[in-house]
Amino acid sequence: MLWLFGASRAGAQAADSSYVRCEIGGSSDVTNERFYEDTFDDTTFTGRRLSSSPEYRTAGVASVDAAGAFLRGARFRLNQSATAGDRVLRSYTRLELRGEPRDGLRLTLVPELDMRRDRSFGDDRSELRFKPDGRVRLTSLDRANVWDLLLGGDWFRTSGSSQLVTLDRNAGRAWLRWSRVPLESEWESELAYGADVRAFPDSTNRDHVEQHGAMTVRRLLPGGGTAAIDAQLDRRTTLDETPSTRDHFWSGRADGIAFVPMHEKLTAELWLSLDGYRYDAADTSVYFDYTQVTARPAFRWALAHDWGLRAGPRFEWMFAPEVPAERYRQVSAVIEAERMHRGSWWSLAPAAGWRQYDRSSSTLSLAEPDLHSSYLFIEGELLADLAIPGRARLRLSGTARYENHEDPSQDASSLYFSVDLRRGF
Repeated sequence: MLWLFGASRAGAQAADSSYVRCEIGGSSDVTNERFYEDTFDDTTFTGRRLSSSPEYRTAGVASVDAAGAFLRGARFRLNQSATAGDRVLRSYTRLELRGEPRDGLRLTLVPELDMRRDRSFGDDRSELRFKPDGRVRLTSLDRANVWDLLLGGDWFRTSGSSQLVTLDRNAGRAWLRWSRVPLESEWESELAYGADVRAFPDSTNRDHVEQHGAMTVRRLLPGGGTAAIDAQLDRRTTLDETPSTRDHFWSGRADGIAFVPMHEKLTAELWLSLDGYRYDAADTSVYFDYTQVTARPAFRWALAHDWGLRAGPRFEWMFAPEVPAERYRQVSAVIEAERMHRGSWWSLAPAAGWRQYDRSSSTLSLAEPDLHSSYLFIEGELLADLAIPGRARLRLSGTARYENHEDPSQDASSLYFSVDLRRGF
């Protein structure tokens, strides 16, 4: 997350100059899942067999990133990317227009257009999405208070022989946010309220309004540390009476982060998160109430040769009052190593742990099988963005996971790996 923050700041600074950057190249990826399934000869059960579903994709890729100024100091930034392959065809366009008519007032318009056809895993689906956003930002004379008004829309259409779940939609949204960042103060705070209205042409039962309340508080700690709490509460209700509870619920999420420097090259970190759902009429199959809690204490070391290392345990709890089979406790050990050096970035994150599911009285008495069985897991993630000779960049992305269950029939593994090579112009 730290490198993303740094990259976003660098990108914001780069937007103040005029430039055109082009990249062209190719990408390839492979996805595979291994699992057990029942096999039959006509209607006779012949046992369980380990199966897999590998998928290979290749494509040509190209992108253009440009920024510059036009009338009366206004600026623009354009990003256009395209993918053409044996499984996926995609064009993505994002245009940002920004102007400051007077000191303390900023106007921004950001339309996005995303067109895609995806034939992966035997599917055949086409999607078209247009998402325009407009923002007005007003800053007080002392720069301590900032007000943001966001107005936007979302027009989405999908088609294809395999399209069964995602519905066409027309949506509009509005957000009002107030930020207070006084100079020489140890505190920063934000409050926001927003609402989304979504209409589905093919299913009026899904038409709904979703309201949001958000709050962020940050504080500088003694010794150069920082702490922050970011919380959001959402309420969704349908516009018409419907028999289903899926769009009648409260949901929320809260994240807490603290960084405390222990030494010049050692920092103690604590990451906490809480999220959950509460339905107006919960059931015990699909739309059930739950709360998920995650805690991750860690230490981060700054090592030689631009390497950084973060390590610590991760604890996770799932609480589902009415569905014992979904409750679990999980503990794991996580290590993250990353390096930023001479325009290249590496990140490697292996992890291993145990997830323990609760068992109901019926499963303990063997009256019915377990919906989930406890398991040991090992997983890893690799990300890299490398500068190579000839103004080219090589981007790698890979994840792998293996699960060893108490019930061997639920053992599973998965693999995803992607290679993207492009040359800049």
